[in-house]
Amino acid sequence: MTHASAEVLHDLAHRHLPPDDAARWIGLLAPGIRLAHAGDGPVAGRLGGLPALPLDVPWPVWEGNGPLSHIASLDCAALAAAGDCGLALPDSGTLLFFHYDGRLDGGDSLVHASDPDTRPGAQVLHVPAGTPTRPHPAPPELPPYPEVPLTAQAGLTVPADDAPGVRAAFGEVVGSREWRQHPLNSRLFTKALNDLDSGSGDVGHRLGGHPVPVQGAVEWEIAHAVLGPGASWQDPRLDDEATRWVLLAQIDTDDDADMMWGDVGTLYWLIRPADLAAGRFDRASFAWQCC
Repeated sequence: MTHASAEVLHDLAHRHLPPDDAARWIGLLAPGIRLAHAGDGPVAGRLGGLPALPLDVPWPVWEGNGPLSHIASLDCAALAAAGDCGLALPDSGTLLFFHYDGRLDGGDSLVHASDPDTRPGAQVLHVPAGTPTRPHPAPPELPPYPEVPLTAQAGLTVPADDAPGVRAAFGEVVGSREWRQHPLNSRLFTKALNDLDSGSGDVGHRLGGHPVPVQGAVEWEIAHAVLGPGASWQDPRLDDEATRWVLLAQIDTDDDADMMWGDVGTLYWLIRPADLAAGRFDRASFAWQCC
């Protein structure tokens, strides 16, 4: 999940790409925050454990299916102090992420972006600072995931090669046979990017920035779901719709938290910037991908 400083990424682009391609690629880099397993830095959130819910807020449920699992709690003030994530997040309070993860029914009912009826199975709540809360006991049939503290590390993120912005910047060659020979897909450039991640040891938890897809750009998946099941994947409206969504958070498979999403998959919450600015976290859309 390439995430590095501007200096490192700019230098890499100028060393391995023609000047015009380097400039366009650098223009696609987006600020984001890596959520890493806590080391020496201040804790900015955690996976698992019990969520601190307002006293009058019940545990989130998907009606007809059951309670959701608490996935993560993130401290907005600590995130703001860590640096720019590219999102108009609240500067205080806590973001809580919940997901119906299939533990109750063996995966019979799953949350899919393409099925709007499953949308209540993934929820994001913002608890304003100063709200009286308590660590809410988990439903007895749904034990909490192990608690794993997270630190926040700001940097720049790299788009997937099929992300909407890449097509907008580089044109129709993206995805074509000729695209394989493009400098962005050269062995030297892709190896240099991969080398930035080697040895980091961090799983792919992220707030803001570009999603790290497992099976194709997540923005296209959300856009297709918005247009409806009858929409063709060649529908020209997909381009516009895909660019309207930004990554809110992604939570990867994590052994320390006993979190396994399908076959080593990742959970994604995306949101439109206008809804984010208005604090309408209920309008976030969810997708998950696995190998």
